[in-house]
Amino acid sequence: MITTGYNLRPILKYLSFCLTSILLLQHCASIQSPSGGEKDVDPPKVIRTIPEQNTLNANPTRIEIEFDEYFVQRNLSNELLISPPLHENPIISQKGKRLFIDLQEELNENKTYTLNFGKGIADLHEGNILESYSLVFSTGPTLDSLFIKGTLSACPQQGLPEGLIAAAYEKNNLAKDSTIFLSKPNYFSVPNLNGDFHIEKMKAGNYEIIAFEDINGNYQFDGFPEYIAFQPNTIALKDSSNTNMWLFQEEEKLKVLDQKNKGSYVKWVFNKNTDSYKIDSEPSVDFLKKMVKDSLFIWPKEAHKDSILFLLNLEESKDTALYILDTIQKNEIRIISPSNDYVKKGSRYKCQTSAPITEVMVSKVQLESEGIAKDFQIHQTDFELSFEFEYEENQSYQLTFDEGALKGLHHSKNDSTAVSFFTKEESALSGLMINLETESKDYFIELLKNGEVCERVSSGMPLRFNNLLPENYELRLVIDTNKDGKWTAGNYLRNLLPEEVYYYGEVLNLRANWELEIDWTP
Repeated sequence: MITTGYNLRPILKYLSFCLTSILLLQHCASIQSPSGGEKDVDPPKVIRTIPEQNTLNANPTRIEIEFDEYFVQRNLSNELLISPPLHENPIISQKGKRLFIDLQEELNENKTYTLNFGKGIADLHEGNILESYSLVFSTGPTLDSLFIKGTLSACPQQGLPEGLIAAAYEKNNLAKDSTIFLSKPNYFSVPNLNGDFHIEKMKAGNYEIIAFEDINGNYQFDGFPEYIAFQPNTIALKDSSNTNMWLFQEEEKLKVLDQKNKGSYVKWVFNKNTDSYKIDSEPSVDFLKKMVKDSLFIWPKEAHKDSILFLLNLEESKDTALYILDTIQKNEIRIISPSNDYVKKGSRYKCQTSAPITEVMVSKVQLESEGIAKDFQIHQTDFELSFEFEYEENQSYQLTFDEGALKGLHHSKNDSTAVSFFTKEESALSGLMINLETESKDYFIELLKNGEVCERVSSGMPLRFNNLLPENYELRLVIDTNKDGKWTAGNYLRNLLPEEVYYYGEVLNLRANWELEIDWTP
């Protein structure tokens, strides 16, 4: 037996104490979620800038901004707007709590510069955004303090597009030229969602004021499809001024996008709807035509002509289409129902056709209500059928076309089909009367549902809509300056303003058995 001469009991007690202590320390050092405390809702605060706010005679090459906490950039290169705009984009960097903006060009003399940071700065942890912060300084001995403010309204549609800029250009003459296409503005601001803008820190002088949709972010108007608004005259800015403008898209130049020969007709597709065209043919033949949205359809009436060259003359261009009759291809006449199946008292049921009608076989058309045959008369044009019938309130009708009921050019006909429509009793319908206060003598008012025109009344007519379905509607007033019965766009270079468009301020909820009367002063 081997003995050591040492007592092991104290050593074991010491080891046990160490082990227990280590376990306790590990437990105490484990990471715990903090309890209580308010969430940080404050954005970073600016505590120092170089140059300082509203500094005079500044000529910085680097701008420095220090915040009270760590921050992150939120698309700052796009959010940062400098007015007057620079030709070269600055280089943006950060270190710790400081932001650096290194300018890549010399600033102009005696100018007041405004740096608007948009929503480009947020705190590191909670993402609270520093909003409405601008740094202002002058390269001259004074700070410019004049401003121009106003509101943008869109026409003919109601909503404003994104990416708008309200701009001011120093200009001494009245003529519209290429300045806005080639140069950045001297001053600008970004309108809010309601179209309100405020161009500030301006000096006295003569200015052209415009607003435009800056799709590609170059601070220049690039023509269609960008929206534009403008004042027809320059503004002599001596005191701060207020101005309102109408935003619109200029008319795009008419172009042919496609052309097809479909065997029974020729089709041209344009970049927009138009009635500014002329059609000739070689040899000279009679033909029918129909414009559907942006497409023009031509049907030759003479079947014995196997080949016809059609000549399309537009305002600034020409095109041709060779028609070759295809005697094998099946030509079908489709019936196109109206978007609204409700028929008012005193009205007829009308439907369009996809191809010309030359004959209606009345014996192959039936009108029924609740299984009972109804008498009717058909009124026919080249592309429309109008049904006159004995009107009964609160009824559903079914109109059936047997195969071959409609005959057209080149042996075309319809397949068997049916359409439905309905009537309502007067107590289930609504009415709307408008008391309009306007100085304009030429205008029309459109009743809209889901953005589509349901009905319209013009100046000189009673301003009321009768026998309406009880639903939600909107009203649109168009000042018809040129008296052509439609909204007309403006043109910047010709200094022509668009026709003004006003929307009634709220959605109209029409109820059954009730006529709503409204007062409207646009």
